[in-house]
Amino acid sequence: MLIAVDGCLGAGKTTVAEGLAAHRNCVALFEDFEANPFLRAFYADPAANAAETEFAFLLVHFHQLKHAANTIKTSEVVADFHLGKDLIYADLNLSDAVAIRLFGEMYEFCLNKTPEPTILIFLSATTDLIVERVRRRDREFEQSIDPEYYASVNRLYEQYFNRYAGKKIRVPMDEWDFVQDRSFYARLSSLVDEELSAT
Repeated sequence: MLIAVDGCLGAGKTTVAEGLAAHRNCVALFEDFEANPFLRAFYADPAANAAETEFAFLLVHFHQLKHAANTIKTSEVVADFHLGKDLIYADLNLSDAVAIRLFGEMYEFCLNKTPEPTILIFLSATTDLIVERVRRRDREFEQSIDPEYYASVNRLYEQYFNRYAGKKIRVPMDEWDFVQDRSFYARLSSLVDEELSAT
């Protein structure tokens, strides 16, 4: 079973995925964003480096999920990413028609060969909270980005979650501070179980 935790960058995906996996005593799978060799170039010049960045992320995520497939079949895995996020960023960052078509074809290929989430946990947050957390974690390559970019990503995540047809949970991160109150992991775990058992 794959429990996917997702949301805008800075929403707290890794923190929540790690804590939820520990609470449920299961495997945690973290996005290897550092494996993308184009990420820093993208933040320096998004328009010029969008295609290689988005294709690389799709393949990194595909590779990770493909290699975790057997574990997902036999155990419970909590991941801080899923392939759906690649569609969100591609929609925002790709403008070349050929790149968009090729990305769509590659996405379908990857989707058909990797496990899909059994349930999606969406970390919903205001853009103000997102920007504050991105600034606080102080990754050098993220600091020069216009906050409006984060607002755009946040809007696309909201749209994606609203139309997502599978089992899903929304977590209001402006109200649920998992760092200050770890009891939220038990609460979230109960919500997961309730949603999974619902018909």
